[in-house]
Formats: sequence, C-alpha cells, structure tokens
Amino acid sequence: MFDANIWIISIIVLFSISLGLVAFFKNPRSKTNRIFLLLILFMVTWQLSNFLENEKIGQNLAKLFLRTDFASAMLVGYFWFLFVLNFSQIKRFIVKPFLKVVIFLVSLALSLLAFTNLIISNINFNTGAIRFDDGRLWPIYALVLVFLFIAGYAMLILNLFKAHGLIKMQILYIFLGASISSIIALVINLFFSNFLTIDQSRIGLYGTIVFIMCAFYAIIRYRFMDIRIAARKTFIYTVSAVFIYLIFYSVAWFYERYFGGIFATSSYLLGLILAPLFAVVFIWLYKFIQKIANKYLFFSLYSNQETIARLSDELTNSIDLSKIVDSIVDSIKQAMQLDRAGILLIDQNDNAVKYKIAKVIGFNENNGISLVQDNFLTRHLEKTQRVLVRDEMQLLSRDSNNAEERQGFDQLAENMKHIEASLCLPMIISNKLIGMIVLGSKISNDAYTKEDLDLLTTLSKQAAIAVDNARLYKEVQDFNKTLKQKVDEQTKDIQQAYDVEKQAHEELKKLDQNKTEFMLVTQHHLRTPLSVNRGFLDLLNQGQFGKIPAKMQKVISELIESTQKEINVVNELLDVSSYQLGKQMIHLEPDTDMPALMDETLKDLIVEAENKGLYLKFEKQGVIPKIPCDRTKMKLALTNVIDDCVKYTKQGGIVVTLKTQNDKLLIVIKDTGMGMTKDQIPNLFNQTFHRSEEAQKIFAVGKGLGLFLSGKIIDGHHGKIWVESEGEGKGSTFYIELPINNVNINK
Repeated sequence: MFDANIWIISIIVLFSISLGLVAFFKNPRSKTNRIFLLLILFMVTWQLSNFLENEKIGQNLAKLFLRTDFASAMLVGYFWFLFVLNFSQIKRFIVKPFLKVVIFLVSLALSLLAFTNLIISNINFNTGAIRFDDGRLWPIYALVLVFLFIAGYAMLILNLFKAHGLIKMQILYIFLGASISSIIALVINLFFSNFLTIDQSRIGLYGTIVFIMCAFYAIIRYRFMDIRIAARKTFIYTVSAVFIYLIFYSVAWFYERYFGGIFATSSYLLGLILAPLFAVVFIWLYKFIQKIANKYLFFSLYSNQETIARLSDELTNSIDLSKIVDSIVDSIKQAMQLDRAGILLIDQNDNAVKYKIAKVIGFNENNGISLVQDNFLTRHLEKTQRVLVRDEMQLLSRDSNNAEERQGFDQLAENMKHIEASLCLPMIISNKLIGMIVLGSKISNDAYTKEDLDLLTTLSKQAAIAVDNARLYKEVQDFNKTLKQKVDEQTKDIQQAYDVEKQAHEELKKLDQNKTEFMLVTQHHLRTPLSVNRGFLDLLNQGQFGKIPAKMQKVISELIESTQKEINVVNELLDVSSYQLGKQMIHLEPDTDMPALMDETLKDLIVEAENKGLYLKFEKQGVIPKIPCDRTKMKLALTNVIDDCVKYTKQGGIVVTLKTQNDKLLIVIKDTGMGMTKDQIPNLFNQTFHRSEEAQKIFAVGKGLGLFLSGKIIDGHHGKIWVESEGEGKGSTFYIELPINNVNINK
C-alpha cells in the first residue's frame, strides 16, 4: 500500500544526508564543514527517530526512538550553535573557551539524560499516538534547547547587519531556513507533541525541508561553504538514484500484482526485455539531468571551455595591442553576462605607478575609475596575485591584524562600490603587476561563483601574456624606427667618416633584425602557446573536464610543473633581450625593508640548501635603513646570486650579511663552494650563456643567464656588484653595494 509519509521522509533524509556529505568531502579540513556534517547527521537521526516513534514497530522500540528523538534534538541544537559560531566567525561576541566547554558538557549531559525518566517519563500509547509526561529536568532541557537556537539566531543577526554582498546573502538564507524550520519543530515537537495527532506532529519534521532548500539555494547562487560543484554532482546523482528507486519498486509492484512475485518464471523472462530497455532509458535520463544541471543551475560551467578556446585562439593569432584588449574585454563581458568591464595597464615609462585606460565598457572614465591610483590596491594584487572580490573584502578586513591594512581594505571597498566595480583581476608577468581587469556585476545580479573566478583567473593569465607580448613587439618596432633615424642623422652630419658609419649602420641593422626576429619567435612560438597549455592543464587538473584517475593526475601535475619551468626560461630570455635592447625595467618603490626582502628571498632557497646538507645563514649588522628599490627585480637578482652559491657548493654553506658601509648598503654573500680563477671573474656579470667547464660538470642544465641579469638589475639601481675568490676550491664572496638615498633611474 502506498504511504506518502514514507516517501516524504525518505526524500527529506536523502537530501539532508547529501547536503552534509557534499559539504564535508568538498573540504574535510574545514572546521565549519565538519561541524555542518555533524549537525546534518544528528538532524537526520532526529528526523528518523521522530518518524519511527509513531510507526507500528512495537512499544519498546517506539520508546527507544522517542528518547533518541529528544537526545538527538539536543545535539542538533548544540551543533547548530557551534556551526553558527564558526561560520559567522564571531570575534566580538563573548563566547570564551570556558563557556564553550560548559555549553558542550550541559548539552551532552541533557542528551544522555533523555534516556532516563529525568527528561521524559510515563511513556504510553493509550490514544493511539505516543504520549509522555515531563520529567523533573524537562524545564532545564527545554530552556537550554531554546537558548541554543536563539543564540545562533542572534549571532547571525549581528553579522547580517555588518555583512555586505555575498556574505550577507549567505547569512540571510541560512537564517531564514533555520529559523523557519526550527521554530516549527520547537513549537510542535517540543511544546505541543502531547496534544497533536500523529499527522499533525509530523509537520515539525517536514518543516526541516525549508532549511535544506535554503541551504541548497545559498550554495547554488551565493557560494555557501564553497561547495557548488559538489552540489551539482549531488543533484545529478540524487535525481538518478530517485529514478532507480522508483523504477525498482514500480517493477516489484508490477511483478507482484500480475505475475505472483519477482522470482516467478514469467518475471525472469520479462526481465530479459525490461533490463536493456531500462539501461537505454537511464543513459538518456542521466545525460538529460546533466544538461539541465549545467544549463540552468550552473550556466558558467556550460560555456567555460568554449570561452577559453575562443579567447585563446584570438590571443595566439594577434600581436596588435588594441585588438588583444578588445578581445579580452568583449569575451569576458559576453561570457559572464556583465554590465561593465575594463582593462587598465601600468605605464611602464614612468617610475611612479600610473595607469592608462586601455578599454572600458560601462564604466564612467571621468568618475571614479581612478581607484587604480590606490597604491594599496596595486601592492595587494602584486603580493597575492589573486582575484580581489569586493563582497569578500569585509572578511579580509576583519581577519587582518594590521590597522593600516584594515583601513586600506575598507577604503578600497568604498572606492569599488562608488564606481560599481565588483572585482579586480591582476595581470601578472614574472611576479610583476602590468595591469588589471576591472569587472562590474552580472546582468542577472547573481554573485560570482567559484567556477567563475577560476575561469577569470585562467583568462587573466593568458591576457597578461598576450598584452606583454604585444607591448614587447611594439617596443622593438619603435626601437627600429629610433635606431634608423639616429643612424641616418649621423650619416648625414659626419661625411668624413662615411665608410665607418656605413659599416656600423649595416651591423646595427643586422643586429637589430636578429633581435626583432628573436622577440617575435619567442612571443608567438614559445610563450603564448606555453601559457595556453598551462591554462588547459590547470583546468584539467581541477576536474573541469571530468574526473581523472590518480595516475593521470600525477602525470598532469608533472606536466604543469615542467610547463611552468619552460615559461620561466622564456621569461628570463625576454628579460635579457629587454636589457640588451636598452629598455629600462626598474620601477623604484620608496622605503623598501631590505631585511624583510632578504628573509623572503632566503625562505625560497633554504629548502634546496638543506636538501644538500648545507647551511644558509643570514646576519644583520647594525641598523639597516630602508632604501628605494624595485622589490621584484631585486629579489630576482639576490635569488640568482644565492642560488648559484647553493648549486656550486658541495659542503659547508653560505652566509649572507647585510650592513651599511660608507653611506652605502652592502650585501655580502660568502660561500664555501668551488671558487673561481682570476680569469673567470672579469666577464662574470656581462656575458650571457657563458659558464666555465667546472660549473658545467657540477650543474649541467644551467643557462648562464642568472648573473648577467643580476648585474643589469644592480646597475639599474645605480649600485655595484663584484666577486672575489682566492682560487678554485676556495669559495667565493659576492658583494652588492646599493645607494641608500633616492636615485633617478632615468639619469
């Protein structure tokens, strides 16, 4: 006989368990996700025991389920309180560790006491429904349970008034769902259970579906607990499971009614026909469910691959900066269905950080797009190299322990709100910010999902490569024009040196042509395809194209690492070419903390040194003043020198000393390595692809570019770099001298 109540409770339990497991397996390390799973598990325990206590299962079993009902209800209240405490990250709310322990012990004690007569007693079935009397501790039980839920509501309301955007909507839907479900359950199942019929008492049980629906909606639209992809899979699997469940019982009922049971001979024969038919229908239904889930619940997943492929093709086949910028803005705006989008590029001809608008759609250029003059934004994007979402800046501000940083986030959030910008994407090349992509809101007013942010991060990396390639190409073209103009002028003015000038002119043209060809080959045949490959490998590794086996995932990770190494090599070659072309690449930042920069540099190298059994020490002598410095380039220069010391030292180690001497900042890097002869020292910093035979024996894959780049970077800072060694096998000492006072790089 069909029982609607069994179907309803089955669906509620199934969706509840799915929600809890999805949250847990998405991020098992998250304390909030683990607590949420426990909340769901105890809620399911309460749902089942509440339902079964009124079924015809025997009085003793019904009494056990009734006590389990009250025991699990108390634990639901406790884990609801704990979940809100972690989810909302209350800091000013007074919930000290001692109070947490007290609440836990009281909740646990009352839960266990539910299996005694102190909470409920005199259980009977005289009216057809289960009835009971209040125990001596019933008032305390009810008071504590109500307190736990109200305390959770209060914490959510406090955060609701302070939160903005995405976080506010998450809190709102969790508050609405939990408050409606729990109020119905508390009123009906806690206070009026002895006065209602069985069907009436189940209204409180069925009310929990409100919380489940609100939680799923917060996941789908507002990235609640960041489990949207897992929720998509759960939707597909759950609907498929329900279909199989319905088919199974429908066939069983059909066999029982017309063939006398599922094990009858005629049932077996009919099964030979139904089995393949079911397989065909199930495959079609599964694909249909996937299509619906992708298209209507997760539209961004539906078109990500197409967007990446189309934009990659456009960027690879163009070197015109304006066309590249147009493609980037138009593609992102169309794919994400945005109301406004724009690209701003840093003017690299000026030491100060200044931006030029490459292209904007929807933004008012004369009103507020100047937020990019905010140095805090520039420093933050260059440091984190991650997308900055306006709706999440409240969390960043709250979690920061630095008052100046909190003020910076708050001011930046106001600036972005003023121009109606929703997020900023950094465009990074060689750890240097070259510009940013500023995006507005979606036309649908939906929040940006995690999948949206992953797609945008991949596109911003490809965009940065393409823009930088176009700039380099333009610089080479401009250099050609300038060089030709200067040579022509000198040829006309110096008639007496005509033959010499003509020869120099031809040699310069030949050299310039070779450099131009090198730059173009590098741009089109090395860096852009490598970047595209890296983007697709990242998406493949993240599971965007489907789940991949563990063995294949390991191979893909190795491919990603290998591709990144090749990109780094190409970037070094481009840096070398830029210096040889005479392009200044130093952008000074005032008041650089050199000890902090040195700590950051050594942190990246200490593991390699320890793996070789070497020591790597840092000593600071006296007070070290702050100096003007390009942090990214200086870190590269220091890394190249110290990394060489580590590579060519077999035993002992390296000591890095920072001190002031003769009104200069002096960095001394002393190793116990292979040393060098006097003949090897003079050209150490001004030749590329030059390495001694002894160095090649120790480290065969070196390129001979590192020290050349370091020398050019130090020269760009108006400093000096040199090396001293007593001979082979006696170690080397590198000296880097930098001016303390401000300098003009363009002198």
